[in-house]
Amino acid sequence: MTNSSLDFSFIVGPEDAGARLDKLVLARIPGDAPARSLIQSWIKGRMIWINGQPCTKPSFCPPSMSLVRVRAALPQSGPVPMSGKIHEIYRDDHILVLNKQPGLSVHPAPSVELPTLVNFLISRDLFSGHFPDPDRPGIVHRLDKDTSGLMVVALNPDMAQKLSQAFQDREVEKKYLALVLGRPEKDQGEINQDLDRDPRSRVRMAVTRSGRPARTKYRVVHTGSDSKWSLVGLEILTGRTHQIRVHMAHLGHPVLGDSLYGREIHRTWDLKHRILAKLVKRQLLHSAKLGFKHPASGQWVSFAQALPKDFFRVFLYLEKKMQRVAITGAMGSGKSTVSRILRNLGYPVFCADSCVAGLYQPGQDGWTLIQRRFGDRFFDSSEGPVNKARLAEAIGQDKDILLEINHLIHPLVRHRLNKFWKEHRAKRVAFAEIPLLFESGLTKDCDLSVGVFCPDSIRGDRLEKKLGTGHGKAAVLDGHQLSQPEKIRRCALVVDNSAGPDDLEQRVRSLAIMLRYLRIKQVKKEAGLFQTRFDPDKVFHDTP
Repeated sequence: MTNSSLDFSFIVGPEDAGARLDKLVLARIPGDAPARSLIQSWIKGRMIWINGQPCTKPSFCPPSMSLVRVRAALPQSGPVPMSGKIHEIYRDDHILVLNKQPGLSVHPAPSVELPTLVNFLISRDLFSGHFPDPDRPGIVHRLDKDTSGLMVVALNPDMAQKLSQAFQDREVEKKYLALVLGRPEKDQGEINQDLDRDPRSRVRMAVTRSGRPARTKYRVVHTGSDSKWSLVGLEILTGRTHQIRVHMAHLGHPVLGDSLYGREIHRTWDLKHRILAKLVKRQLLHSAKLGFKHPASGQWVSFAQALPKDFFRVFLYLEKKMQRVAITGAMGSGKSTVSRILRNLGYPVFCADSCVAGLYQPGQDGWTLIQRRFGDRFFDSSEGPVNKARLAEAIGQDKDILLEINHLIHPLVRHRLNKFWKEHRAKRVAFAEIPLLFESGLTKDCDLSVGVFCPDSIRGDRLEKKLGTGHGKAAVLDGHQLSQPEKIRRCALVVDNSAGPDDLEQRVRSLAIMLRYLRIKQVKKEAGLFQTRFDPDKVFHDTP
């Protein structure tokens, strides 16, 4: 590769006011103009100065009468050395195995923006010998620009020839992981469909009857809880352009983020969701395992590369679960006050007592079931609501009635509770005030229980004011529930309601902070489990 040095200056005239810097420089380079992407790389590399100061923004519009100076190397043949990160996995005198980051093209081409992997490689002076194609030194296979993962690069022409032959003879193990839409009908299989250029678009490949043979094995590794996405392990037995992406789209399960082959199907799943759109910035395809005979020693070598962070972020988002928190406690402990504070803080709150009151209204499910079982015993009229006072009096005299009522009503409350959770599933946390949380068995429908504690003497006074019937009836009603010590013992967290309203509000705010801490802790735990569970060595250990 030979370079000619450029060193010239020019003044931005009034007629150029408002023009981009890269376009201004491009128009003033003598001879054949290079690609604008090269000019942009000069600017980002601090090779172009405006009024004595480097400018690193190609889109910057210099004001009129600015002095622009260009000091750069204009390549006559071969790619330009450019500094950039290379994530080395293994290197010796013959080969380099690296983990290519997404968003990086492998080698220069007319439609490719610089820099590329090759630009980074040649800047490190890794190669020896003369390669037949100076634009692609050492490149024996490619990954798509937005595909991440393992690649092998030959460091001299002899190794390049041997590795190229190994790829051509299909003696290289190439395994990938991808997040795809939905779940394939079969847990594993082989896609054997010929590929060729799409006659309607030259930038796309397509399944055709007369294309080049292409074979892809796949296996479902994991499917999301809603079955809208899956992690799939793939092995390509041939090496066609966009092979995995085209084959998975043909199967009806395109790679997440693949706008070229999965655009229409993505729309059915609303990938334009604001948060998900920020997370899925490329096709989520990763070269996870690469094995081949070392071209110098002849020994089989194998490399594995864990999934990148964007896979983790998307996985955690797709599998995120709302924190379902139950608020419970003894009668008069202050559960309703805690619920009111939470509502004022903007959290959704379900109230089991309000739910039951609604079920007791004429024509509602609870009203119908009680009427069928007990007739008019607990009704003032055939069209009136359940008389809760009469029902409570009967329960005080016969505990079997309470058992029957609970048997009728609790399943209805559970149904409405789960409907509430579903309606608010996009929230990070939601609350449900359930006085009979443990007695009703609704703990199975919640993730965490919070008990509201209040000293018995204070509770008694509150109940007397609320019920207006003295401590006797309050004690009877309290006796139909678990004791306060037992309820508090079973709860994961406790809010102390002993010191008045201001103190209680502060304690509820502290509860919200603690719950956030627990959510973050759970996310970190799940991320670690994800990384361990989907380690490529484990995933592909028994791949057919």
